[in-house]
Amino acid sequence: MLKLVRSLFLPLILFSFTHAREVYDAQKIADLFYQLNGDAKNPHKKINHTKGFCASGVFVPNEDSRLDIPLLEQKSIPTEVRYSLGGGNPHASDKSKSRGMALRIGKDSDWVIVMTNAAINFARTPEEFGKFLEMQIPKNGHVDQAKIKKVTEGVESFRNFAHYMASMGVSKSVANTRYYSTHTFYFKDKNTQRFLPARFSFVPVAGVHNLTHAELKRVGNDFLEKDFKEKVAQAPIVYNMVLELANKNDPTNDTTKLWYGKHEEITIGQLKVETYKGHGCNGEVFMPSMLPSGVEPPKDPLFNLRNEVYSITFSKRQ
Repeated sequence: MLKLVRSLFLPLILFSFTHAREVYDAQKIADLFYQLNGDAKNPHKKINHTKGFCASGVFVPNEDSRLDIPLLEQKSIPTEVRYSLGGGNPHASDKSKSRGMALRIGKDSDWVIVMTNAAINFARTPEEFGKFLEMQIPKNGHVDQAKIKKVTEGVESFRNFAHYMASMGVSKSVANTRYYSTHTFYFKDKNTQRFLPARFSFVPVAGVHNLTHAELKRVGNDFLEKDFKEKVAQAPIVYNMVLELANKNDPTNDTTKLWYGKHEEITIGQLKVETYKGHGCNGEVFMPSMLPSGVEPPKDPLFNLRNEVYSITFSKRQ
């Protein structure tokens, strides 16, 4: 009888070991990005947020901030800026809904911030991140849209993100785009010395304005950079950096969830983007793990993964 049990269950045990759940570590995610957006003829190609341009300006902290961040004791901090589109196509249309803004605040990149115009992420875990990329990789030159639809409907994170993006318009300008941290960071309070969980966004002083359907038909595929140069030649493009402090039951370790209801807000200061700088920064890396004293990193499962993937892909561009 014992021999029979062994003969029945040993193959199942061996099967479970040989078919263990796939690990989606940073190297695996980087490989998937290259399968999706890479170019065999150009192995040094940037594989996400490929299309973009560079700018510079200053970050002006608010003097009465309740936060204990020594960097913000300066009156004006030099800042490098990169605007981008999501995806790996260097010739992507600016009518894309997916936008990015990356910052290096301080002469020594004291605070590096990487944001998108979406308040939430498409994946909660490394496994979801990997599966999201996998379902979009072409097979025999064909992207299986039916499979993407089916998988998206079956995964809450994918489904919520698809609904969120469907409701988003296409903004007229980077000057009319709001950019979000997505992750929850922790900010040191001067009075209590506690670290307060908060998400933040860069809110355009000119307001968020989207293109109408008629305007979308009229504009070309490369209007953002031209519009930026025209605007910045007249006056700086200005954003308020606004912290939204977490309430007791807000999910601080899940980037796929929105926070609802009223939240206490703190405006840290203003970013003033003053000068167009061409494309020199496009090949550089902006590492969001570079944080100033008084700011601690997110605790969700994707933040460290993002930094590791950035390191891997940056090294391949050299």
